Amino acid sequence: MPAPPFFSIIMPTYNRAALLGRALASVLAQVESQWELLVADDGSTDDTWPLLCDWQASDPRVRCWRHENGGQSVARNRLLAEASAPWVAFLDSDDEFEPSHLARRREAIESDPSVDMWMSPMRVVGDPLVPCRHHPGQMIHVDRCLGVGMIVVRREAIVAVGGFPEIRYAEDSALVKKLVVVGVRSRKLRDRSYVYHRDHADTITQNRLRDVSAPKNDRPLF
Repeated sequence: MPAPPFFSIIMPTYNRAALLGRALASVLAQVESQWELLVADDGSTDDTWPLLCDWQASDPRVRCWRHENGGQSVARNRLLAEASAPWVAFLDSDDEFEPSHLARRREAIESDPSVDMWMSPMRVVGDPLVPCRHHPGQMIHVDRCLGVGMIVVRREAIVAVGGFPEIRYAEDSALVKKLVVVGVRSRKLRDRSYVYHRDHADTITQNRLRDVSAPKNDRPLF
């Protein structure tokens, strides 16, 4: 019998048939094998769903659902309800993990069992500067933004704060801030193995980070 998953990877997607394969392949290429990949097709109108069905048929660790478009928060919360692993990681469907991504985080987790959330910067492909919400007209590096691609977190900690607020923008930074406010113990891992793609016009994270609050003191997180 296969070992139970250590990580539940949460991936909402919408009309990403042209880019989705890269993200999915990066998960299957992980050195760490104890994972489950949970994907929600948020009402796509392209070939995203048939593509997901093919990937699901190729590996039992990949599980997919399709529902009407409700936004990323709704999709992520639905996937969290299906998650079975003690730790949760997040991957946008237009980004990718380096092969060592989960293995490095598991090593960190096992090195300090008291930690509830590990935070790390991203490796950016494309322009790393995004508009600053607190200072209109200014640009800041993505390392000053909060996004769920930057974290792995205990599933029970997310459940305890009620999951993602079901809003259309900045929902990921809102979740991270809730976790910090309630006092989850966090540490930083200086490993850029989450690959954030800003090299195409319709990137999920690019669109989201336009609305993400940077820390008000504008100090880098990493």
